[in-house]
Amino acid sequence: MFKYLREDTSVWKITKTRTTAENGEEVETYGIQIGNTVINDVSPCKHEIQDFVRRLNRLGASEIHAFELVEDFLGR
Repeated sequence: MFKYLREDTSVWKITKTRTTAENGEEVETYGIQIGNTVINDVSPCKHEIQDFVRRLNRLGASEIHAFELVEDFLGR
């Protein structure tokens, strides 16, 4: 009868950075953040990162797996 309440209020967020591509052009890239863990420059596609972050939040993914989750995301 009791609903499971998640005590952890950490939320995955999107980061945005500007970087210089090999051709000298500046581009925006997106990454993820949760708590003190920040992984920038994961993808230049905002839509892909938005979907990824939604899934991480919906599934309650743990901060300790952040780097493995990004590796899986990039390996798909």
